[in-house]
Amino acid sequence: MIVGLPPFELLGRHLIEGSSDCVKLVDLDGRVVYLNSAGIELLDLNCTDDLIGRVWVDLWEGEHQAAARAAVARAMAGERTSFEGFCQTARGADKWWDVVVTPIADNDGTVVQLLAISRDITEKRQAADFRAGQQHVLEMIATGAALDVILTRLVQLVERHGNGMWCSVILLDEDGMHLRRGAAPSLPEGYNQAIEGAAIGPRAGSCGTAMYFGRTIIATDVLVDPVWEDYRELAVAYGFRACWSTPIFSAQKRVLGSFAMYYPDPRPPLDEEARLVEVAANIAGIAIEHHRTLEALRRSEERNRAILRAIPDWMFILDPNGVFVDYHAKNPADLLVPPEVFLGKAMWDVLPPVISSALATAMAGALASDEPKKFEYSLESDQAQHFYEACVVRCDANRILSIVRDISDRKRAEMDAHAQRRELAHLSRVATLGELSGAMAHELSQPMSAILINAYAAVRLLSQEPADLAEAKAAIEDIISNDKRAGAVIERLRTLLKKGHVAFEALDMNDVARDVLDLTRSDFLARRISVTTHLAPALPRIDGDRVQLQQVLLNLVLNACESMNANDVNERRLTVTTTANDGFVQLAVSDRGVGIPEDQRAAVFEPFVTFREQGLGLGLAISRSIILTHGGQIVAENNPDRGATFTCLIPMRPVASTM
Repeated sequence: MIVGLPPFELLGRHLIEGSSDCVKLVDLDGRVVYLNSAGIELLDLNCTDDLIGRVWVDLWEGEHQAAARAAVARAMAGERTSFEGFCQTARGADKWWDVVVTPIADNDGTVVQLLAISRDITEKRQAADFRAGQQHVLEMIATGAALDVILTRLVQLVERHGNGMWCSVILLDEDGMHLRRGAAPSLPEGYNQAIEGAAIGPRAGSCGTAMYFGRTIIATDVLVDPVWEDYRELAVAYGFRACWSTPIFSAQKRVLGSFAMYYPDPRPPLDEEARLVEVAANIAGIAIEHHRTLEALRRSEERNRAILRAIPDWMFILDPNGVFVDYHAKNPADLLVPPEVFLGKAMWDVLPPVISSALATAMAGALASDEPKKFEYSLESDQAQHFYEACVVRCDANRILSIVRDISDRKRAEMDAHAQRRELAHLSRVATLGELSGAMAHELSQPMSAILINAYAAVRLLSQEPADLAEAKAAIEDIISNDKRAGAVIERLRTLLKKGHVAFEALDMNDVARDVLDLTRSDFLARRISVTTHLAPALPRIDGDRVQLQQVLLNLVLNACESMNANDVNERRLTVTTTANDGFVQLAVSDRGVGIPEDQRAAVFEPFVTFREQGLGLGLAISRSIILTHGGQIVAENNPDRGATFTCLIPMRPVASTM
């Protein structure tokens, strides 16, 4: 409380008039009796007469009037008090005030007047309100509110601080060429619809041009600015005379849209308005980019869920210690055991040792090399054997993803196909040997005839008096020799005719070649074919099945003989060659026949392709299958002069396996 002197003598006119705050003196009736010059300007008055004599608390409204009335009452009681309040100036401008009301008393301590000093804190309150609005919008972004709701709230925040402007956020379509509505709650709906889908460009209004050039466009007068050339009539029709637009960028400086402020009169933006647009554009960029990131993530998750729904494989996630931490199964009921049996358990506790050991090895390999590792295993379930393939890969830095696929059908099909191939190969051998039946009969008739003749001779020699034991012994030895000869032929036939499992062993391809050539010697004689062999000495061994490889060579030899049927006798020449080169043993059969038609060379190993009148077209297909099973390849090519050569390449046996 100020006491002891009349008001003006105490305060001093020069102090009051020099203050930048709004200073008023209020009498005990609550009416204004004095206003300083700064107050006239701050309240947008023409002179002091516009306020002198008015009840001061009537200048406030609502809760702010109640605060003013309370402050006056307390000051009348001798207490200095303060409050913050809102009121409009004479021109309708909204302002916030920090008000201090001080009682003024005479020498007796009686309150005679009130001193009300109001400080304009509009900018401070607006800044605080804008910061609070920003915070709210950012919270909406963080909590995943809808993009249109976020942008609408942002636009309304800027409009509230923009002194009569209309604002909008326009989005750039994902095609990078067209406008899409973001938020424009205060703009006419007709205008919003008119620019929806419009193309950006150098004359596409402030927004379309700002996006096109990637920089702020300030059109102080729509009627004359060239950027509004294509949309001038539209803007004028809705009362827009000024428009300032700032492009909205992503963190990677890619244009996402624009933030615009429209004004009904031609003018440039104030510094504060330009700052508002810049801040709003930054916030809008955060919101749009966050929304698009979430949308991309949502689409990705939807794709992943769709993929997982479509994938029949089981997936298991294990930590580095082999503990199951998660799983995926299209139908969990199909799992061999319920998830609660294995989740949180180590693989050693839930899997058979042979499988857990294989899985541990694959996990170690995947973690060490960062490459997928595969292995196959089988399990008994429902009195049936099931086969599985596991693909083990690293995921989430140090965790392991094991993708398990049921390959039982494939395995059974492979086993059935393998059995069928064996059966087909056997039938092919039988058919091939059927072609040799005449030659085989001749091959067997010679030693059998010799056995019979020698047996008669031995009986006769032993019947003589005295018996010729020496000659009889020689005849018996001939019997033994020819019996062995016939037995060898029969054994070769038995070997080729019998069914059996594939049995790989260390083989010398020279021995395979000799066996087949001995078996077909009579056929060569009958066909009057000259055979030349070039068998490499000390040929490295291979891992192979003797019967299957004999079948391959037998097919190639008989095909070569067939191809030379029309040749002159002196042109019926067959050459069998073995060599070793570049880790492979090569077996080549070359003839002087008609060769392979050029347009059919690519199909020569396909099933049911044959160049023989009585052939089924399976021999070469089976031969290729056998050679591929041995890890090799078979090729066919025409000779430069005449005939064809078929070459089989089979990997040499590793040195370690021969030890």
